Amino acid sequence: MDHSIGAVARLAGVSVKAVRHYSDLGLVTSRRTAAGHRRYDDNAVVRLRLIRTLRALDLDLPTIRAVLRDERPLAEVAATHADALAIQISTLRQQHALLTVLARNPELEDLHLMTEQSEQDRRALIEDFLSTTLDGVAPAVRQNLTPVLPEHPDPQQVEAWLELTALVSSHDFQESVRRLLAGYLALAGDDPLRADPVYRRKLIELRRTEAGPDWYRYQELVAVINGWAPPSRVAG
Repeated sequence: MDHSIGAVARLAGVSVKAVRHYSDLGLVTSRRTAAGHRRYDDNAVVRLRLIRTLRALDLDLPTIRAVLRDERPLAEVAATHADALAIQISTLRQQHALLTVLARNPELEDLHLMTEQSEQDRRALIEDFLSTTLDGVAPAVRQNLTPVLPEHPDPQQVEAWLELTALVSSHDFQESVRRLLAGYLALAGDDPLRADPVYRRKLIELRRTEAGPDWYRYQELVAVINGWAPPSRVAG
């Protein structure tokens, strides 16, 4: 079917100006009447709709031209663009989380750690803390005490990580954890899981006197970062 420029614009859902622009770029073909008016066929409608869709997905005109000329497969272009968007989304999520934390805590001085620390740096920080304070503890126990910041942390996880970073860097906290471990090993002996009320009370008292609220706070922060349920205060 033969369409005027106004009709093809309505059918494709674009403006007349856009049809004229894409025609001048050679993305859409038309013919001229004796009076010099542009006329378009149904294929032009299809192409204009595709251009509109790809532009809405933020593809540039050179890429769209390559697709329309069969110089690049649409599937390949879509996959490449999707990969690029995934990186942008990841970056935006991190920026959103950091800005949210900054909005809540405008005086925060260590927010730079989240932009400067790599995943390897974060792992090394925790591994160093655990190895120097809980050396010899069963791997399963250490795993339950290991925070792993997700690739896309939410603001609560960012705040928890910053607080935990400060905590594990504290010499006083490190020493208290070492005392806690030494006391625990002395009490536990060869049967650390024994059902003994007296033993249980001594463990709770040990946590209270040697580790104090900071030890429970550490476990709370690990739970927030890992997306776990909050720890029990009795067990903490």
